[in-house]
Amino acid sequence: MKLIFLAMLLFLWVSPMSMTSTDIVIRINQNGFDYVSNIQRELLQKAMSNISFPFPTTTKKKESGGLISRIANNGDIFGSGHSMMDKVMNINNVKIHHVKLPKLNVKLVTGVGLHVSMDVDFKMTGKHAILGDIEIKVRGTGLADIMLSKTPKGDPFLVVTDCKPIIRDMDIKFGLGLLNTIFSLFQRQIREMLCNRLCQLVPSLFEEINEDFDVFTEKHNFGDNLAVRYTLSKKPVVTGGYFERYINAKYTMNKHMIKHLNDDQDFTIPAGLGNKDTMVNLGFSKNYFSCLFTTYQKSRGFDLEIPSTHESLANQMSTSALGAPIPEISSRYPQPLPVDMNIVLSQTPIVTFQDNQLIVQIAPYVEMFVVVSSSPYSYQHLLTVSVGASLVAALHGEDEKLKTSVSLQGDLKLEFASISFGKCKSKPSLLSEYMRTVFEKAYLPYINEILSVGVPLSTMPNIHYINPVIAIEKNFAAMSFDVRYE
Repeated sequence: MKLIFLAMLLFLWVSPMSMTSTDIVIRINQNGFDYVSNIQRELLQKAMSNISFPFPTTTKKKESGGLISRIANNGDIFGSGHSMMDKVMNINNVKIHHVKLPKLNVKLVTGVGLHVSMDVDFKMTGKHAILGDIEIKVRGTGLADIMLSKTPKGDPFLVVTDCKPIIRDMDIKFGLGLLNTIFSLFQRQIREMLCNRLCQLVPSLFEEINEDFDVFTEKHNFGDNLAVRYTLSKKPVVTGGYFERYINAKYTMNKHMIKHLNDDQDFTIPAGLGNKDTMVNLGFSKNYFSCLFTTYQKSRGFDLEIPSTHESLANQMSTSALGAPIPEISSRYPQPLPVDMNIVLSQTPIVTFQDNQLIVQIAPYVEMFVVVSSSPYSYQHLLTVSVGASLVAALHGEDEKLKTSVSLQGDLKLEFASISFGKCKSKPSLLSEYMRTVFEKAYLPYINEILSVGVPLSTMPNIHYINPVIAIEKNFAAMSFDVRYE
């Protein structure tokens, strides 16, 4: 049994801690932990039903004087030579038949972390060689404080900082009647046994969660050769209303880390971010999107070869189409010839937030080659144009991924980088409509196909993000959603 959903809320996007700039702020509201309380009750009941007790410890030393003599001897009804736990374990075949958790609460406590409280009802049976069958009913409360810590290497793990079981009521029935003195001894020793086992159970549950961290911190692949890993940038903050984590994203290409220029500004989000009625609110910084688009650029994901046979540009990929706005091309190639095109994005995209929009500025080089089949050189360079484009990015969440699509905003800015068809007096701006057609029919659809894969948002098996809503704020993007465990 694993309390994986509680781990998800504590962890969500956690990996080894690194002192880097914050790309993402994740804020988990109290109602998220209220949901934990509801769905984890049954799993926790099952775990408690599987509590095992050691087999009885016996001794070959023979005690004299019988039961009454042992009672008189400091109330030792189990015989000397046993520890308290050994004495209790002289009850054979101790089994838990029923566990019920009428109440399970997980609360955020400033400066502590999570405070877990649960009411527990136990029903156990056992046998004793002298006293016969035993039936035990216990009502208690378990209190535990939980926080996220890290190893010296920076690996995250959950730790139980305090555990306090409180046994409120106990009803013990024996096959034989008992004196009050014996009954009190059993109560005291069973109370200690059960409290010890409960406080051993709680950390063991979280040991399983810590083992799962190895899975949670794995790199998430997207695209053909890219992956992302989320890491802690600084210690989390706990208030009475939410649990806040600070995350940065590390991207790799073919298992090699992609270096980015991080924004030195410390990214935070307003206290009233998003919908307080949702379980989780996320804030994505400008640096997050800068790193994302830089990753695509460095991996050459935004480079495109457009052949003269491209269906969407059937009437555009020829010297005659280019010669209409640039007469010098028609003069150099009076007979129409096919033109191939390479779009290369060698400069890092620039990301900004403007007027509640996410803007991505790119400046690719568009290289054009005339296809001359009769020439010993099949391709002749025609010209290279530097194209400055401003893209508006639209965001949406789907399948635990953040997906992006882009569209053109405003006019293109063109400059001739090189010309191979002779002197040209025409201005680059004359190619604006032509290049806009190339962008809208070929280049941007290609970019959007790459972006449609989406970047995985770290999650766990059986955890789903429900009804994600994304809004672009003044200087960050916000996402609000609920979660469901299946």
